[in-house]
Formats: sequence, C-alpha cells, structure tokens
Amino acid sequence: MGRRFLIMPLWICLRWPEAASAEHASAQLQRLALAMLRYSPKVACFRHDSVVLEVAASLKLFGGVLSLCRHIRSTARTVLTPLQLGMAPSASGAWLLAGSPEPRCRRVLRKTSLVRHLAGLPLQHLPETRPHQEWLENIACRSLGDLHQLPRQGLQQRSSPALLHALDAAYAQSQETITWFQAPARFRLACELDFHLQQTNALLAVTQPLLLALCGWLQNRQEALHDLSLLLHHEKGRDPCPPSVVALRFSAATWRAEDFNRVLKEQLQHVALKRPAIRLELIAGLSHPRAPASETLFPDPTQHFQEEQRLLDLLSARLGKGGIRRPRPRAHHLPEQANIWASLTTAPVSASLPVSLGANPRPFWLMEAPHPLATHHERPVHQGRPLRLVQGPERIETGWYEGSHHRRDYFVAEDPDGARYWVFRERETGDGWFLHGLFA
Repeated sequence: MGRRFLIMPLWICLRWPEAASAEHASAQLQRLALAMLRYSPKVACFRHDSVVLEVAASLKLFGGVLSLCRHIRSTARTVLTPLQLGMAPSASGAWLLAGSPEPRCRRVLRKTSLVRHLAGLPLQHLPETRPHQEWLENIACRSLGDLHQLPRQGLQQRSSPALLHALDAAYAQSQETITWFQAPARFRLACELDFHLQQTNALLAVTQPLLLALCGWLQNRQEALHDLSLLLHHEKGRDPCPPSVVALRFSAATWRAEDFNRVLKEQLQHVALKRPAIRLELIAGLSHPRAPASETLFPDPTQHFQEEQRLLDLLSARLGKGGIRRPRPRAHHLPEQANIWASLTTAPVSASLPVSLGANPRPFWLMEAPHPLATHHERPVHQGRPLRLVQGPERIETGWYEGSHHRRDYFVAEDPDGARYWVFRERETGDGWFLHGLFA
C-alpha cells in the first residue's frame, strides 16, 4: 500500500488596521478578496477587518513561502493600504499574528512555533476575552500564553464557550468554521473616490485595485475576456453629464493585468474628460473559458500568435479603430479588385481566395492610383532613371460590366540599382507608361 501524505493547513491573513465604517470596510474587503483569488480558491472575509486564504496547495506553484508572501503583499498593498500580513497553521492564529506589534513574529509554519509566538501577545488581542477581562486581570492573566496555561476545567467553568472555541482555534487545536468567499457570476465593481481625478496617470493608478480584483475573478473561474469597459462617473449638478466610457477590445482572450494595463493606458490618453471623475466602475464583458496551458517541452506555437495579437491591440488603442486594417484578398483578375482592406475587428475571409496566384509576379505594394511616368526613347523613366523591362507583357483587361473598358500590358521593370517596379501601358489609348506597384 502506498503512503498517504496529509498537507497541513497554512493560512495567510491580510489585516486592515485602520478603523472605518462598516459599509466602506465591507466594500474594501470584497475587492481584496477578489484579488486574492489569484493565489488560492479558498478565500474568506474574516471577522470585520481582514481576509484570510488557505495557501498550502499554492506554495509549489508560486515558488515557496517567501515568494508567495511577496506576491500576496504586493497585490494587497495595491488594492488596500496599509495592510499587515500574518501566517499560521490556523486562520485565527494568522489573524492574531497579523495584529502583532512585532513584524518578525507574524509568520510561522508549525504549531510549536505558533504556541511560542502567541504566548507574548496581550490578552486584549483576542476579542472573546473582553467580557471576562476583570476576572482574568484579577488572577494575573495578562497574555495569551497565560490564558492558554490555565487549567482547562476551571477556564471552562468560569468563562464562555465562545472564549474556549476562539482560544482552541487560535492554537490550531480545533476546526474553524469558515464561510468561503463566493465570487459573483458577473463582474461589475465600482470605486468611490474621495477626490476628483482628471489626469491619465492618476486614473490609471486608481483603476489598479479594480483590475487586480478582475484578474482574481478570472483566475478563479479560469476564464478570459475579449471586452472590458471602464466607466468614469462625473459629479452631478444642474447640468448632468453622462459617464465617460473607455471601451477595451482584445483580439485574443485576455486575463493578465499587464495586458489590460497596456491597452488601458493608451485608451486613457485619448479620452478628453469634460469634467473630473468622482467614481470609477469596471464592467467585464462576456467571459470565455481559458485555453489550458501548454504542457509540451518546446515553446507553444500559439505564443507567437498571442504576442502578435497583443501588439495589434496596443496599436489599435494608440491609433484608433480605423488606424489598423488587415488585407482581405479576393479571387479577381483585376489588381485593384484583388484585395480590400478591412478593419482589425473584421475576421479574415478565406473562402474566396484563389487556389493559386499563377506564374505571373505581383508587387508587394500596389499604389491606390497608377502614377504616370516620363518616357525617354519610348522607355519608362522613374525619378530620372530609365527602367529596363525584364518580364512581360501580361495583358489584363477589364470587362464591360465594370463601367469602363481598359486593356493594359503589364511589365516588370528594373532600374540601374536593381529595384523592380510593376508598370503598364494602355493598349487602347497609347497614353504612355504608368507605375502601378513596387516590389519588395
């Protein structure tokens, strides 16, 4: 029979030392809990001022205890500051250590170390001792260590079950009842501001807690987004102003904060706010299941495609919706009709592509309108240099149904430096030579 290895629970507590209204604290802790879903699916809002997460199964994924604590602390400080981090084999023990005045004593991994570090904490750190504070002081019980050493039967007779349960939970001697945080089915999170914002960098900084909460929500669901909207609400007055909408579009499904920020920063630079923003609201579009990570030894071939899509999203946000277009070739014998330019959001169509382009060459760059060329001894001249015909002719004729009839003879011409051009002359009118395309 094989051995069974039991993973000891390990809890991290993020405690908010500042006092705030219950409504404000609840909204802040919900945002923090969403962000912590990036590191563990077992997250809970604990007591009234903290968020706890069970991370025993996440240690290997994030490179050990120290690395995981650095990641969690960095994310937590972006979402909610200031915060104190505690770690212990129990959620209550991690909460008590997070409130310790000594930073060196806030992280323990074993129960023996937990007993030693809790012993020096003042009795008032455990809220369940407050109803019995006078009696405990009379018997010279001033620390959690003193309380833990009291005879169990006497403590049970003279205190309450709530105190005994809280003490056992703190020392990891009893099972705690934890209500796990449930992420909403749709992501829509707002942030009320205590000040007015209008500058791009300030708006981007204030949006970070919302984005990190979104990333935790997506990580918990193993999903990704193509659409995301940021609403900038303005102060209401006699002349109400509708919210300014910053719409983000991603050609490849996205779930990473850096990908969101890259496009959001560009979009915010193009937003002209009529009034300062007093409230931010982040709304996620329809989410899609995320593709599983590649388990192959060699680099994933789709990685290059994803990098290309991220670059196109960034350029599209910088240049605008019509700033980037993709070619859509068509099966047509006329050069002007063989390709159209579509917006980046339009999916490429391949059903009408020709099976083969034939043996005749086509230039990499086709001019929008043919450019007339000078002639010298009936030879085309481009930029003062005569061109030599090296291939052709290829006759291309328009149909009567096109509205105008053209009959052109196309040639590949070459200048003295070896650069090649696509030129033609009209067979019907004999109007000389025209430049229609450039070869790469």
